[in-house]
Amino acid sequence: MPDIDLTPFGFTPTENRVYGALLELGPSSGYGLAKDLSIARANAYQALNGLVSKGAAVAAGDQPQRYRAERPDAVLARVVNTEARKLEVLEDQVRAIGPRGGAATIPLEGRRGLIGLALKTVAREPGPVVCVGPPDLIAELTPGWRRRSVDQRASSLWLLGDDPGDLPTEPAGTIHADRIAEFFDSPVFFLVAGDVAIFTRIDHSSWVGYWTSDLTMIGAVRAAIAALTA
Repeated sequence: MPDIDLTPFGFTPTENRVYGALLELGPSSGYGLAKDLSIARANAYQALNGLVSKGAAVAAGDQPQRYRAERPDAVLARVVNTEARKLEVLEDQVRAIGPRGGAATIPLEGRRGLIGLALKTVAREPGPVVCVGPPDLIAELTPGWRRRSVDQRASSLWLLGDDPGDLPTEPAGTIHADRIAEFFDSPVFFLVAGDVAIFTRIDHSSWVGYWTSDLTMIGAVRAAIAALTA
């Protein structure tokens, strides 16, 4: 059965099993799936109805009713779109409430999550933003830099290496690899925006970074940036 896990995105374990079975077996009836998966027929039909309602399967044919799986990349696109809408609503709510409570430092795992959060931070921060990182990572934030440039919000970009030449904001400068080696054993990514910072040491085999609102941590990131760009 195909190795796919939809459960982190609101699918039940049974829906996940049935979706995998549809991918492997092709169009099937609820009775046939119940038999193949050794589950109750009622559970199979409940899972199929759930998959249809979530856009992961479609009903095809008349009697007996048969179901086929939507393409995995189509399911992924739907999940990304749904989660993005949820995040936008939550972001608006959080922004309306404003910063409350104590400082926090949150681990960020994976390149996609780190870059995604950095892009949202860059795009939404009303005040100045300072960023240090490899050209390819800074270029991934181009939509945010472009938005800031149009709004005439200050951005200070320092590149570890050569200028990629296609950024909407003129870099403040470049930092030679030897300079990085004086402080760190690998490239780094630093972003300071208002009262938060995002930072990581870039290890392509293990992407682990941090988001922080802790003033001591933010001060340390600012100090590292000042040392690298001096």
